[in-house]
Amino acid sequence: MCPKNTDGTERVPLDDSPMKFDVDYFKNVRDGNGVLESDQRLWGDPKTNDIVKNYAGTFRGLLGLRFDFEFKQSMIQMSSIEVKTGTQGEIRKVCSKIN
Repeated sequence: MCPKNTDGTERVPLDDSPMKFDVDYFKNVRDGNGVLESDQRLWGDPKTNDIVKNYAGTFRGLLGLRFDFEFKQSMIQMSSIEVKTGTQGEIRKVCSKIN
């Protein structure tokens, strides 16, 4: 999907419906068509395989968990996480390293 002989800054969608918020991402991972290797590993890892199965659903996406509902619920839960301010935390320049 990535154009050849370019500088690598082109955007590539992670699923077939990049303008819709849907479960196509999970279906692609289930079907072996994950764009990123790290995404495809979700299918191969026993800890995350069931999550992909549940969101991708069966029978053309039916009978799976309701990703749209679950995502909304998770955002509501995350809104209760207290944000660190002042000297309680820091914005990291490199995510994996403490400044």
